This record gives sequence, structure tokens and C-alpha cells, in this order.
Amino acid sequence: MSYGKKVKFDVIRELAFGDISATHAAVGGVTTKNARAIKFTNNTDQAVYFTDDNSEDQLKLPPNSFQVWDVTSNKPTSDGAQFVGVGVQFYCRHITALAPTSGYVSIECLIIAGGN
Repeated sequence: MSYGKKVKFDVIRELAFGDISATHAAVGGVTTKNARAIKFTNNTDQAVYFTDDNSEDQLKLPPNSFQVWDVTSNKPTSDGAQFVGVGVQFYCRHITALAPTSGYVSIECLIIAGGN
């Protein structure tokens, strides 16, 4: 059985520790392809929140940690599969009163090669 679709990694989205504050800051650019899997990394020395709506905190990561979200592992074709959609902007802010003093946060996406 051949599905004819290949995946590739999208451009990495990063935000350096000095740009992470108590208010939401954009992490890289918006998604331009549907993402089948996504990895959030907090390589700073403080806990952070991630969000995709710039107002409500949705994902909390402790210092030096990551989470991988694979939303299509059981759907080899695009029929009925769920994706992180096109045009999504991710944001990040630190949680405690102390801002990070080292590291970065990053978001990595696995996308369908040559299409949405």
C-alpha cells in the first residue's frame, strides 16, 4: 500500500531568553503548512507558557524540558487527519517573577512535503 506523501521538517521557530518576558512574545513566524507533529522545547532556566492565541496560556513547560505532540500518527493519509493548521502563530512568556537568564525556547514542526 503506497500513500504517496512524504514529510519534512519545517523551519525552526526560536526565541532567545532575552526576548522572553512576562507578556506573550511571538516565537518565529506563522505556520505555512499543516503540521502533523510538533515539538515545544524550553531550554531556559525558568518555566514558560506557550499559547497560540496570544491571550490564554495553554501549555506549561518546566526549565530544560520539551513536549512532543503527534496528532496524526494513526492516520497515514490526510483523510480525517487532524493537523496544527496553516497560519498559526505561537507565543511564549515566562511564568515566575524571574525572567530566564540563559537558553531559548523553540518550536519544531513535521509537515507534509510539497503541500499543506
